Amino acid sequence: MNKSLTEWLCRINSTHHKEIDLSLGRLRKVIQDMSLRPQCPVITVGGTNGKGSTCAMLEAIYTKAGYRTGVFASPHLLRYNERIRLANAEVDDDTIISSFEIIDCARNDVSLTYFEFSFLAALDVFLKQDADLIILEVGLGGRWDAANVLDPDCAIVTNVGLDHMEYLGETREKIGAEKAAIFRGGGAHAICGDEDPPQSILDAAAAMGAELQLIARDFGFVRDTSSWKFWSAGASRMNLAFPLMQGEHQLVNASVSIQAVTLLKNLLPIDVAAIRDGLLTAERLGRFQVLPSRPLVVLDVAHNVASVTSLIRELRRAAFKGKTRVIFGVMADKQYVEMMTLLASVADQLFVCALEGDRPADPDLVVAQAIISLDSDKVTSWSSVDKAMNKLLEISGSEDRIVICGSFLTVSTALNHPFVSSLVHNRS
Repeated sequence: MNKSLTEWLCRINSTHHKEIDLSLGRLRKVIQDMSLRPQCPVITVGGTNGKGSTCAMLEAIYTKAGYRTGVFASPHLLRYNERIRLANAEVDDDTIISSFEIIDCARNDVSLTYFEFSFLAALDVFLKQDADLIILEVGLGGRWDAANVLDPDCAIVTNVGLDHMEYLGETREKIGAEKAAIFRGGGAHAICGDEDPPQSILDAAAAMGAELQLIARDFGFVRDTSSWKFWSAGASRMNLAFPLMQGEHQLVNASVSIQAVTLLKNLLPIDVAAIRDGLLTAERLGRFQVLPSRPLVVLDVAHNVASVTSLIRELRRAAFKGKTRVIFGVMADKQYVEMMTLLASVADQLFVCALEGDRPADPDLVVAQAIISLDSDKVTSWSSVDKAMNKLLEISGSEDRIVICGSFLTVSTALNHPFVSSLVHNRS
């Protein structure tokens, strides 16, 4: 009997003994056996935050320029199909299932993780359907990520922050070295969007012979009141409308994206109109997504200290008279006390929610640790995002706002709440 996509996802989630396996030998063997080597240009996007937004911008720009673009990204928020996109659309179930079946036969006795299985399926789809360009979002780190089995024409590290420290190291220098492992020499382009990059990023690029392009040194942006300007050391200047995705950090992601398409123009010619139109249409769920409702709802997948800091900056930027209430669900391995301290600086109330799965933090434990330094009346624990959302809709007025953050899983759960779901559906 043919399996559904849901059945296949259950199967690939149980084919390997580890969720994360820091090795690439198994994957390289299957790629070699399946002859999955792209002939088209490849862009790899790594970094702590901003990877998904940068991939979305690159996809939109190249799509507007007429290229058939394949994008592999993770995690998904509503549907698995979000992970594999081709020609500006999610790939359908049957196509993904077909790739899963081929991979399952080709791997023989090689064990693959869920992420590796997904990566191979995306690669198989893109090659079979003649993508002009492949954009790969790095899932974890860089050195041992599935995407690093390929040699990109351009590798991007958006920024380096403290996250996944149990795998990548406890300092920015160590994490930077892991992320910079996606760089290549031999004429491949390397870009970093961190204005204060760790020395390990520079050292790794130099060791590989990669000509590293740094934001604020080789390219960057200047924000005006109603527009912004991109600049590069090559005397390029571009006046642009603000991207559809909101937030000052999106200007960094947009600048990185423009620099990438500029460096690759000999392989993939592109014009200014495609850049302008692409940035005005690029979007992804849950990236400082403001829903037009009363009370206002803000969805953000901020899940570490650096991304929460950016979220706080944007919340403060917007003039707001009402109360701000936050739904916060977090993974147990995150710096959640620091994150909550930041959120408490703009929030009137913090609702800490339980999430499903093996990794989420216990909300009672989070609250107990947080109230040591925070106002205990401000922080409460809830058994689910749905119950917290129902309560906030009950007590919030039309001038208030509800901010939902802390994890991709938190936003994903909120997106399935009837009130939020109806707003997203109506907006799309």
